[in-house]
Amino acid sequence: MKHQRSVIRQWTPMLCIASALLLFGCSLPKIIVLHDPLTAEEHDNLGRIYESQGKFDLALEQYREALRQDKKHVPSLLLLGDLLYQTNDYAGAEAAYLKALKLDPKNGDVLNNMAWIYIRTERKLDKAKELISEALTLNPAHRPYYLDTLGVVLLKLGNSAEAIMALQEAVDTLPKDRQDLLTEAQEHLADARKTAGGEIKYREGAQRQKELQK
Repeated sequence: MKHQRSVIRQWTPMLCIASALLLFGCSLPKIIVLHDPLTAEEHDNLGRIYESQGKFDLALEQYREALRQDKKHVPSLLLLGDLLYQTNDYAGAEAAYLKALKLDPKNGDVLNNMAWIYIRTERKLDKAKELISEALTLNPAHRPYYLDTLGVVLLKLGNSAEAIMALQEAVDTLPKDRQDLLTEAQEHLADARKTAGGEIKYREGAQRQKELQK
C-alpha cells in the first residue's frame, strides 16, 4: 500500500475567506499534498540502481524509504543489511538482519549473511556455524554459496580439513557465470590449504623435536 502524507490548510468560516480575499487579492490558500508515488519494491529497485552506480548514500536512503513504506518488508531489510555490510557498518547490518530474521526465521539467505557478520567481527563463530548449517537445510538450492561460508567458518574454528572439503565442493558447484563468487571461494580454498599445510608441517616438526629429545 502506498503511504500518503498530506498537509491541508482549511479556512472554513466565510468571514475569514472574505478577509483573505481583501488582503491577498483573488489568491486562495493552496492545498499541499505530499505523496510518495513509489511502493517499497520500487524504492528497492531504485536503491539497487544507485548501488550499482556506487551511490551508496542514495541507495541507503531508498532502502530506508522502502521500510518507511513497509516496516515488515524483508527484502528491504536484507538489501539494507547487505549495503551496510559492504560499507563496514557491521552493527547496522546485524540490526537489519536480526529484524529480518524475526519476520522470516526460515530465510536461508539472511542466516547466511548473519554468519558473515560473525566471521567479519571474529565473534560467535559457533553461532555462525549453527546459522549456516541451518541455511543449508532450509535452502539446498543455494548450497554452493552457503558451503563457501561454512568453509570459512570451519577454517576460523581451526578445522582446516573439513573447511577444505566444504570449500572444494563450493568451487566445484558454484555457477561459472558468477566469476566474482567463484574467485572468492577459490581464494578461501587456497587459504584453507595453506593453513592445513602449515599445521602438517608444525605437527611434523613437533614430532621430530620429540624424537630428538629422546
